[in-house]
Amino acid sequence: MGLTALDIVVLLLVGGGAVLGLKRGFVTEVLSLMVWIFIVFALKFLHAPVTAMLTGIVGTAAGAAVLAFALVAGVVYFGGRLVANMLGERTRSSILGPIDRALGFGFGALKGLILASLGFLLIILVTDTIGGGPNRRPTWITKSRTYPVLNITSAGIADFVDKRRKGEAVFPMEGNASAANESDSAP
Repeated sequence: MGLTALDIVVLLLVGGGAVLGLKRGFVTEVLSLMVWIFIVFALKFLHAPVTAMLTGIVGTAAGAAVLAFALVAGVVYFGGRLVANMLGERTRSSILGPIDRALGFGFGALKGLILASLGFLLIILVTDTIGGGPNRRPTWITKSRTYPVLNITSAGIADFVDKRRKGEAVFPMEGNASAANESDSAP
């Protein structure tokens, strides 16, 4: 059996992520991811004060809010990327460079798999809604070689999001393992 279009897309995402991770290195990859987390925190804590400061200058609250969002997110993004690239370059040119690149390869492949799984969730949402459920999925999905992996990883992502949404423990502590097992067996 040959590769389906879904297989090709998944291989391109995972392979592309791995190659980019190899090129950029683990330190740059992780710090780049941290930049996005810093953007969220900066917006949470700085958006309202910057909006208030800009309201008089811009003239409208909505305009000030948009400008504040762009300024806070932009400054943190470009500043964080600058730091990530500088530290990543130093790591890649040091004696740890080969290890950094090998770990970056794996981290990039993992990011590609997560992206492919999120895309798969979106495709499944559309095809299951239009087509009538999981038993009537198109053959280009069900016959693909990557279908079992995407099915498992996307189910794990959906379960993680569902537990977070309900406020349940996603990663139960060692002492809470029995409580987690009891909740899993509940209907």
